[in-house]
Order: sequence, then C-alpha cells, then structure tokens
Amino acid sequence: MKIRTNARTGEKVLLTSWKSSSDPSNGSFSIGLGTLNIPEIFIWNVTRPYWRSGQIFIGMQVKPNYSFFLDGINLVDDKEGNFYVTYAATNKFAFSYFLLDLQGKLRKRNWDEGKRNWDSSWSPQETERDIYGKCGAFESCNSEKPSICSCLRGFEHKNIDEWNRGNWSSGCVRIKPMQCERINSGNEPGKEDGFLKLERTKLPVFAEWSPTLEHKCKDQCLNNCSCIAYAYDPGICCMSWSQNLVDIEKFSKGGIDLYIRLAHSKLGK
Repeated sequence: MKIRTNARTGEKVLLTSWKSSSDPSNGSFSIGLGTLNIPEIFIWNVTRPYWRSGQIFIGMQVKPNYSFFLDGINLVDDKEGNFYVTYAATNKFAFSYFLLDLQGKLRKRNWDEGKRNWDSSWSPQETERDIYGKCGAFESCNSEKPSICSCLRGFEHKNIDEWNRGNWSSGCVRIKPMQCERINSGNEPGKEDGFLKLERTKLPVFAEWSPTLEHKCKDQCLNNCSCIAYAYDPGICCMSWSQNLVDIEKFSKGGIDLYIRLAHSKLGK
C-alpha cells in the first residue's frame, strides 16, 4: 500500500471510498498526505478535511489496540518533493488490508484463519471527537468532560449562546492581548508573555517547522510577535503556530506537550 503527495506540485495519490456498497466508482471520501509544512495523513469529505492523524502521526492517541497502526507504516521523503506513506505487515504470515468505508472511516482488516473471514474491528476514528474541527479555534476536545469542547485557559467563548446549544464552531477568543498587541495599540507593555503547557496533546493543524533545537524553540517563539504557540518533538524538531489553533485534542496517553502563548496576567489563572 502506498499513498503519496508532491509538496512542490500538489499532485497526490489517494485511497478513495466507494460510491456505494454496490458501486466501486469514486465516493465522497479520500485519504492521503496533506501538503503542509509537516506531513500528516488526512481524510477529506470531497475537499473538506474530515480527519487528520497529527504531524507524522504523533497526534494519534496511544490506545491498547493502536500500536500496530504505527508498526509497518513508514513515511519516506525522497528529497525531491515527494512524500510517501507505505505499509508492510510486520508479520509476513498475516494477511491484512486497509479500507476507507462509505462513512469516511479508515479500517484495517485482518484475515482470521479460524473464522475464515476478515476481521474489521479496528479504526483510528472512534468517537465524534475524532472529526476534524469538531471544536472551534482555541478550544480543546476532551471526551472525558461533560462538554467535549472547552476554551483553552486565557480564552473565552466567542458566542456563549451557540456554545450552550452545543455548537462549538465559533471557537474562543483571547481574553488578554499579548504584549506585542498591547505595544502596537499604544498601551503599556506590562510583563513579558509566557507559555501555558498543555500535556499529552494532539497538536493543532498548520504547524510551521524549524530546525531549531529544543532549548531555543521557546525563545524563537517568544521573540516572534506572530507566534502564538510552539511544541518540540525529537523526531521533528521545533514547531510553531501563527494561525488560529484548530483541531486540538487532549489525550490520556500519547501526544506531546503544546505550549500556548498567554499574557503574563493569565498564566496563573
């Protein structure tokens, strides 16, 4: 199995769902590599993102039956603009394949010799929290809370009436402007901004990559007025964000730490 994308031309090789259970022509859903700064697997509903893996799969939660998703999956950069995702079964005696079903769910099916049938019990999309952008900008998705979407600390609901009705699409807005904004508005700069640490996180989309080392990643963000968050992973190096933070998920295991830039007065609240 191989899916690929060319970061220079935008050309993609995708896996596409059937139109119906009896019609194998192209359906609404497709899966492939997104042409972003850092490769991610996306599922699209026509052209709209429906699900994403997270940057090179680090945004996928570690679950008891999840380990084999990464086993046998490789990301290849040919240094000519092409990125490939390939899969080879780690057990050469096992038979399996991937299927993108009519509802846009990716499933891995394994052959059960005892039952003489295909087992399709696994999918990375388990609940509604896995839908891309289920929560709005500057919100975190956590299915263990009464409301699966909640504003990040230092932010408040943009439209509280919509949020009370279970519509989280409007997202949240910053309560206290960052230091750069205060200076540009002619106000007192106050104390320097800091960072709120969000542990075990599926990182937001639209990360910007930098080869900066870990101990300099924070300062690089702090010294850039447009930088609103950063994260570091040894396999990727420094990542930063300058756009609205979208598609954040809180995990009980897995993920990596995300640091959100806040005004100093909001760090302890």
